[in-house]
Amino acid sequence: MKTKGRPWHFFVVAVLIVVFAFTAFFGVSTQYGDTTKIWIKGAQNIRFGIDIRGGVDVTFMPADGYDATDEQMDAAKAIVEQRLVNLNITDNEVYADYDKDRIIVRFPWKEDETEFNPESAIQEIGATARLTFREGKEVDSDGKPTGVTAENIILEGSDIKSATAGVDGNRDSSTYGEYYVALELNDSGKDKFAEATKRLSEESPKGTISIWMDDTMISYPQVQTAITDGRAQISLNGSDEETRQQAITLANQINSGSLPFALTAETYSTISPSLGANSLDAMVLAGVIAFILVVLFMIFNYRLPGFVASIALLGQTAMTLAFVSGYFSVLNSFTLTLPGIAGIILAIGMGVDANVITAERIKEEIRRGKSIEGALRAGFDRGLTPIIDGNVTVIIVAVMLMGAFGPTDSFFAKLLRPIFFAFGPSTAGTIYSFGYTLLIGVLLNFVFGVISTRVMLKGISKLKFLRNPVLYGALKPGAPEKPKKEINIVGNRKKFFAFSSALLIVIVVFSLVFGVKMDIQFKGGAMITYSYTGEVDMNTVKKDVQDILGSSVTLQSGSSIASDSQTLTITLPGTETVETETVEALSAKLDSNYPDNAFEQLSMSNVDPTIGGEFFAKSLVGIAAAAVLILIYISIRFKKLGGWRGASMAIVALLNDMIVIFGIFAIFRIPLNGNFIAAMLTILGYSINDTVVIYDRIREDRSLSSHKHVDFAALVNTGINKSLRRTINTTLSTLLALGSVCVISVIFGLDSIFTFAFPLMIGMVSGVYSSVCIAGPLWVEWESRRKKGTKKKKATA
Repeated sequence: MKTKGRPWHFFVVAVLIVVFAFTAFFGVSTQYGDTTKIWIKGAQNIRFGIDIRGGVDVTFMPADGYDATDEQMDAAKAIVEQRLVNLNITDNEVYADYDKDRIIVRFPWKEDETEFNPESAIQEIGATARLTFREGKEVDSDGKPTGVTAENIILEGSDIKSATAGVDGNRDSSTYGEYYVALELNDSGKDKFAEATKRLSEESPKGTISIWMDDTMISYPQVQTAITDGRAQISLNGSDEETRQQAITLANQINSGSLPFALTAETYSTISPSLGANSLDAMVLAGVIAFILVVLFMIFNYRLPGFVASIALLGQTAMTLAFVSGYFSVLNSFTLTLPGIAGIILAIGMGVDANVITAERIKEEIRRGKSIEGALRAGFDRGLTPIIDGNVTVIIVAVMLMGAFGPTDSFFAKLLRPIFFAFGPSTAGTIYSFGYTLLIGVLLNFVFGVISTRVMLKGISKLKFLRNPVLYGALKPGAPEKPKKEINIVGNRKKFFAFSSALLIVIVVFSLVFGVKMDIQFKGGAMITYSYTGEVDMNTVKKDVQDILGSSVTLQSGSSIASDSQTLTITLPGTETVETETVEALSAKLDSNYPDNAFEQLSMSNVDPTIGGEFFAKSLVGIAAAAVLILIYISIRFKKLGGWRGASMAIVALLNDMIVIFGIFAIFRIPLNGNFIAAMLTILGYSINDTVVIYDRIREDRSLSSHKHVDFAALVNTGINKSLRRTINTTLSTLLALGSVCVISVIFGLDSIFTFAFPLMIGMVSGVYSSVCIAGPLWVEWESRRKKGTKKKKATA
């Protein structure tokens, strides 16, 4: 993009960003009496996930290991969907895994929910459906059957053999092209249905037979003639797509009444609305603090370019929220979770990456004596390649997160199905939300961090009172330039290798001696968290809990700095899960025995060991696949510089970072869970970003060198030193954002967020170390030994 720059360019772009940010944050609506018309959705219209709103995430399976057909799974899914409608839960997600015979259900609690009873909701949703065909369609004020409809049941689910959606293909028929549902009855229902249809078809007007699932009427066809052969058709009188879907749904609902199995909740988790609301307030506060700290950091370090970058960062953050809230009517709103908010905050820190790269190049060029225009041009032109290469690696990671743990019908899930074909859907909505916000943040970094910043900075540079080179990074007049002493990083490479090796040995030995804790998300088991007030005798509580759950439970108490309440976490080992009735009994006993302590269930996780193991295996495959894709990308991008050799060394450096993150989880006794996988994948993309920027600088220096044969070790060492400030500053900006999350999560007692952000912070530091001290130096060591080997072969020959 080339532009000479005009002052008004800056003001137009800046005003547009500010106006857009205001509408994205607050939305646009009008009020007419009690009616509110929303014209543009703002942050208050964001649809939050169950970890914020509170809700249920449950996986149902056929009881007793029954091997269900695809048609039976569709019918079971229809039961669940109808039950959700009956509970007035319209904001839900329901997925069917036909390979593993699982139905995955996720729904939040309604805003006006006062009685938080997740166990009862799970029981009601998974209860065996009762399908009935009744005479007439008489209902009471609640829509339930009454009168003759309540008294006269014609057929039950066991009388139905099958129901199939079809379309009339007879061109000579008056109903050609219209959809219907074909019924076939068992012998037990033929005579009963024949008697009822004969009697009702002779009435004037003709009678109806209503079809009910539990106490909900799902259809009420009129009887046209007596049906004596056990085969009937329910005409839907329509030929459009909507009618086709109605026919399919009705067929599934009818089939659900004759299912030869019941649904059992193999895995489920619940979160109370009060816990989610506090978490949201905490994360919003962390986001505001992170934004302010990053803005101050940029302005302090880069002066005018830092100020312009801050405006662009405001636009990037606002646009991310716009993509989530449904600001653009052509895009559906997105479910935002706590890790998703963490992804936005992380993107705030990473969002200035492009600005740091260009600002450092501008400072470098202007200190070489170039004009402001020349420095800006060189900074943007030479900084573009590393920005693209670095961000592509993060995009690979974000796509992997969304494809592995998102909805089964999503674009990325279908794209990555060849990688995850052996696994069923693992719709971890929290991880998927993190991947989405991370992807959006990185893509918007190109728009705001590159394009908008370029236009604004070139425009503002034309204002006379802002023509002072000092504002762009030049030294103040008369200030002596400090001589830059190049750090001999490559020359000391064996020291770095020894340090890394020692660190890795410590981590491995510690893990072997003390073991690694696995969260129930991976190993299976159950975890129940309660809040309570006042003091309790923990030994007495443990005895009461063991009376209900058995002697194998472990109890852990905690507290929140931000509130007066205490927390009690009850854990069962991986081979044991609990039934919903058992959890209800436990809650009732705590209420009865400790009425003054106000025990309230905050969250509940119940994971089948098999499902947990599959989730863990799928996560490892995702990490390996992302590493391979990154290896291929770097090999292609740096083909002329060494290709796969440089890429291989970058992957070795990544292994160092991932082992460090693993070590943090092991040493601090943090259980491995979905946060561990998200942290590993994030570092996979972020750390390689630093390495790629250094490789880009090495490639650039080599292309600009007048010497045909450049000493590779010197070339790498110079490239590392030139990129060092940028690498450190980018990491510092990200650490400021993550540090805000860590501090706020400790204050508000958000362990799930802290155990993600803290290891990620350590991983960021390790990423800088490995990019600077491992990847390049290891590449030099490889090339050095390769050349020695080549010389020995020639000498021998």
